[in-house]
Amino acid sequence: MLTAYSVWRLRTTSNKSASDAPKRIVLYEDMDGTVYDVDLPLTSNVDPAELRENLGLPSYIDLDYFPMKSAMVTIWASVNGPKLHELYPNAFEKKVNKKPIPSLLFGGAAVKIHCKSANAGGALARDIKDTDFIVPKKQGIDFYKLLLNMHKAFGTQYKSFATANDRRFSAWRHGERYRLTTINDITEEGLPKITVLDLFCDCIDLRHKVDVKDEFDKYKENLYTIGLEKLILSKTQFIMDFPKDRVQELKENKCEYRILPYSYYAKDMVVLGMEEKDVKDVCAIVLDHSIGKKNDEINGERLRKTLEKDKKLAMTATLNLQNLVEKPEIIERWMRKSEVATVVERVKELLKFLPDIDKKWDKPWWNTAVETPIIQ
Repeated sequence: MLTAYSVWRLRTTSNKSASDAPKRIVLYEDMDGTVYDVDLPLTSNVDPAELRENLGLPSYIDLDYFPMKSAMVTIWASVNGPKLHELYPNAFEKKVNKKPIPSLLFGGAAVKIHCKSANAGGALARDIKDTDFIVPKKQGIDFYKLLLNMHKAFGTQYKSFATANDRRFSAWRHGERYRLTTINDITEEGLPKITVLDLFCDCIDLRHKVDVKDEFDKYKENLYTIGLEKLILSKTQFIMDFPKDRVQELKENKCEYRILPYSYYAKDMVVLGMEEKDVKDVCAIVLDHSIGKKNDEINGERLRKTLEKDKKLAMTATLNLQNLVEKPEIIERWMRKSEVATVVERVKELLKFLPDIDKKWDKPWWNTAVETPIIQ
């Protein structure tokens, strides 16, 4: 979360009138007084639509939506890392990397790449606050440095920087994760907004660990994402417990649907599953892709093989998917009846592939040492 120091302010250079003076905007002021700013108006030296086409990505991806526009530039830069120093010598003094960096999207941005229904005008379109990337650990530091220099080559719209907190976070993770601060939106007035960007390496380690190392070699095949199956797991891995005597708060916040059908847990607690944003994303994936073995289908056998190695993740993913089947009213507010029926039937089909778990846990079987979202 950004501190109060992230509040931007405009300032102009001296010796000129306010109307014609170049303007700079303070993006962030650190606790030690270090200021991160940028000139206005923000610039872009590339055509994201051209880059999208060059990458072979679907034309339905909404590039009017800034996070996706930025994602196209970032992905193109990472896979062209070996020649960026030749194309943009003023930005990169030497090779970014000897070979392309397979920067894979997960989260809402990855869903927008795979699913037309998650883009502008689609039934399951939603805002995303940032783009989530994962790269091989051995290339993590190179990708991190690339992000910090993007603005020099492609324009100030793509500026990222590392605050003191970002650097401390990265140092504590020893190459497992990196954190930086980046521009994630531009207002109608041309003013930038910023957010914190987490960069994962090798695996998504949140409530459960989802290893994606096998996906790096398939980055083009998977449209520069972690693939449909791992994307579903990254969404359905979310779980938390909640005091039973506070269930009324869930009702007041219209979150009662998140209570999962699990009766073996501690009697004074309920178990909660996915947030609305993740429910929407899972529905978009299932609505836009049938179950099967083709590259553009959800491979149930591949999901089963992954979950057979991790019974705890299997339990959480199964509960979250079962909740969609048992409570179709959750998604009826977004989709037509025919679309709801399609989602429910495909989730039922997918559940048949998942391993049966006979273990009955009465306490957390997930990682509790992660930030828990506030119910709101």
